[in-house]
Amino acid sequence: KDDAARAAATADLKAGVERAQRLMEQLLSLSRVEPDAPANSQQPLDLGELARDAVGRHSVLAEHHGIDLGAAGEPVRITADRHELEVMLDNLIGNAIRHTPAGGTVDVRASRIDGLPVLRVIDDGPGIAQGERERVFDRFYRGEGQQTDAQRSGSGLGLAIVRAIAQRHGASVELHTAPAGHGLE
Repeated sequence: KDDAARAAATADLKAGVERAQRLMEQLLSLSRVEPDAPANSQQPLDLGELARDAVGRHSVLAEHHGIDLGAAGEPVRITADRHELEVMLDNLIGNAIRHTPAGGTVDVRASRIDGLPVLRVIDDGPGIAQGERERVFDRFYRGEGQQTDAQRSGSGLGLAIVRAIAQRHGASVELHTAPAGHGLE
């Protein structure tokens, strides 16, 4: 009926289209990493470089949310599917940015621990309750209790995709309280 109502309706429509687009992208990503999906394309790569590239892709989003986003780490050479690891890191970093309050930090680190390659995404957000840490890998699971706007906007597929990609590479995904005693690693 008026300009304000039209603007609000247009904004709601745009947000709905963006959520639907993100859901479709995540469903496609999940279908590509299912156990019966074609074998992935393995190539030599450096996890440190991969981490820096992922941070670069998310720097504008992090800045928009008031998050200090950084990458650190040593060169860690592995053989893996670059695209799948990029999708995995994009999901992890996107989640960390979405759930970390303004003024917080998100760090992406590549290293070797006991000779094994390790990628870590560490934030100082609210973390995930110990009792829910396994459930968050279930498809469409978005957490119990009162959800924040960030949780409502997600599809609940990101961590299911992360776990599927890790498993395709013979790796595992673990959730821990961040070293600072709060947040998530």
